[in-house]
Amino acid sequence: MSDSLLPCYTHEGPGWNSDSLNILSRLVCSINATNNRQDLLDLFINQAVIEFRATAGLIRLLTDTGWMELVASANIDEYLVDSCRITPIEGSLFSRDENIVTELNPAVFTGLFDHARMTMLTIPIRHHICSQGVINLFHTGAVSLSPEECRLMLEIGKQLGIALDRFHHEAEERQQLIQQERNMLANELHDSLAQTMASLRFQVRILDEMLQRTSEYKAINSIEQVEQGLDEAYTDLRELIAHCRVPIEHQGLQPSIERAVARFREETGIHILLQSECQHPDIPANMEMNVFRIVQEALTNIKKHADANIVRVLLQCNDSGEYNILIENDGKGFDKNEIQSEAGQHLGLTIMQERARHIGGELRIESEPDEGTRIELSFSVKEQH
Repeated sequence: MSDSLLPCYTHEGPGWNSDSLNILSRLVCSINATNNRQDLLDLFINQAVIEFRATAGLIRLLTDTGWMELVASANIDEYLVDSCRITPIEGSLFSRDENIVTELNPAVFTGLFDHARMTMLTIPIRHHICSQGVINLFHTGAVSLSPEECRLMLEIGKQLGIALDRFHHEAEERQQLIQQERNMLANELHDSLAQTMASLRFQVRILDEMLQRTSEYKAINSIEQVEQGLDEAYTDLRELIAHCRVPIEHQGLQPSIERAVARFREETGIHILLQSECQHPDIPANMEMNVFRIVQEALTNIKKHADANIVRVLLQCNDSGEYNILIENDGKGFDKNEIQSEAGQHLGLTIMQERARHIGGELRIESEPDEGTRIELSFSVKEQH
């Protein structure tokens, strides 16, 4: 190596040299220092920059949609990181071969580094034969690697790949456990509460038919309201059971919202417009569920309370993982101060706020009497990744 990245050493035989072992040990310790995936990536890239005396470093991982996502960086301005967070594999920093050292064209990273001549080390992150992404380390001037150093680079990429694969499988196992609990809950609801409500609906319908022959208008009207309330509650319960049994990740956020909008239109006859500026929303499953529930609760409130003529649902996102969902209507609105002062009332709005906080987002509700209601949910996927 022209300017050695590692301490000077001599090496003979197939084993690891002591300096390489120490570096590998420290990097593996950074991997095992946390149970949080993002913390692991941040610790690892900062430690790698120190160990290999780099100017800066970053980690890119392959997404399910075939893009490269910048998930961690060291010594790179956050503004510049955001500007290139999502890039295609072609033309990105992804290397398909084992050539670790690349001398960069100065025009490629104009604004990223002040140095006229930079060398980039591209370390593949792999587990078994599966490529997961790359580690990039940037150095000032020319760099050459010995066979031992190349082997060390590949080994640390392999160790990071093993750790990321472990996180992936642990997340899948947690999701399976959650789904099993949800299925158990759905079965219990179906066998107990749903059956009881079905029986009550049947009895109320018979009572309604009897009152039609003998009672006055007020009594008939009251029993019809009870019947309508039971029908709505039974429909909501059946929908809850269905959503418990079918994970939303099998549906996708946008198709789920589309179905909710279609059902709202069919049940209410209200003109509702759905606009989406996200072709393929890439949202983790736990976030999808909470986001969908917020949208669902907003539509339910409009159906029950707003007396609206027009409803609009807007889904927006950008390449930086920032999402914004807007649900607005031209209904009668409400006074937020009165709602906040009514103890035990409007539990749905409270749950919506809690769901937004759970995904690290913000829920803003704007409403005035006779001026409609505007609900806006903002959240960031990159924080959750």
